[in-house]
Amino acid sequence: MKVTGYEVFPIALPPPQRGGRLWMVMRLDTDAGISGYGEMMLLSSAYRWPVVVAMLEDLADQALVGHDPYNAEELFDKIYGRAGYSHAPEQTKLAMLSAFDMACWDIVGKDLDRPVHQLLGGRVRDKVRTYTYLYAADADAAAGSFRSLWLDPAFAARRARHYVDLGFTAVKLDPFSLDVSEDQGLGQTVPLQFSPSALSTAEAVVAAIRQEVGDAADILIGTHGQMTPASAIRFARRIERYDPLWFEEPVPPENMAALGRVARATSIPITTGERLTSKYDFARLLSHRAASIWNFDVGLVGGITEAKKIATMAEPHYVQVAPHVYGGPMIAAASVQLSLCSQNFLILEGIERFDGIYDELTDPPFVWRDGYLVASERPGLGHDLVEDAARRLRPDSPGPSLIRVY
Repeated sequence: MKVTGYEVFPIALPPPQRGGRLWMVMRLDTDAGISGYGEMMLLSSAYRWPVVVAMLEDLADQALVGHDPYNAEELFDKIYGRAGYSHAPEQTKLAMLSAFDMACWDIVGKDLDRPVHQLLGGRVRDKVRTYTYLYAADADAAAGSFRSLWLDPAFAARRARHYVDLGFTAVKLDPFSLDVSEDQGLGQTVPLQFSPSALSTAEAVVAAIRQEVGDAADILIGTHGQMTPASAIRFARRIERYDPLWFEEPVPPENMAALGRVARATSIPITTGERLTSKYDFARLLSHRAASIWNFDVGLVGGITEAKKIATMAEPHYVQVAPHVYGGPMIAAASVQLSLCSQNFLILEGIERFDGIYDELTDPPFVWRDGYLVASERPGLGHDLVEDAARRLRPDSPGPSLIRVY
């Protein structure tokens, strides 16, 4: 079997844009009449969508057309190992490889009439636990109150109660605004020491959520690498009493020794990985004992093939995996397949219940019930792209830079 062609689907999300502003999905076609879908994670790309489409098409022409979808290791070698003077993890290249790899696994699964998780060793669970970010209600989001969700303890607690009542057993929030205000940063740039008032507000938000939900749900803390190690340790000590499931990326991900310093100073499990790009990055995490939970993105690390290696690498060290999903339906579908067959799986990031725009773009839709995604029994990734819907959502202008992602 050989890949004979492809089509790229840039998708602009309508408001409220939960899961990102833009998704990049592609379909691969083969001489056997079987097609497969993949998706690249765009959050780490600084390029606008027409440039990304051109790069995907160029790399597909070079590495995919004529490629046998069964040869996953050869595809990695073509793009990572043989692609000129570029034998290093790089976010855009590895994200494009991720889309290619997913689509190839989708084709192989369909050719063998088996879901991908059966080809990776078979599943150890029938459903996949998910968490969601706390989002403002649509009416509140339209009124511009999303920032206050992170800064208003009572508001955050109400939204946490909303999601727990829906059936979620874990909720996530960023207790510091991603747009650092003057009163929070006092003139600093990232990484920074948050001001005493910022630390107190963040602590109050976490406390209010724990008081509201009790033991009915885990609380996940995200910070997107905003702090110095000292600031992260100060904050961790404030919130340990509320027993968060994790403290995610407290310092920028490039300094793993600094991350390890934070990990050894707190009882809260440290999570990182959504901005790392290869098994080589994650091997460095092990050497620094920097995190006990890895939230890699299947759409960034090289696809299902590499993500499975990363999960397996973590397993004998009792490091758990919690795939990051802030993207479209194919990243979600691939992450579910991986989660079903990973012994050390903890929880999967969800965009609420994967309904709304996901329902419109995914055939069949995802089935979410009582805090879990129910496994699809269909072959391949278990879900196809609704191409007509994707084409209707094609952006009509290059749009803003992707550098600001959340």
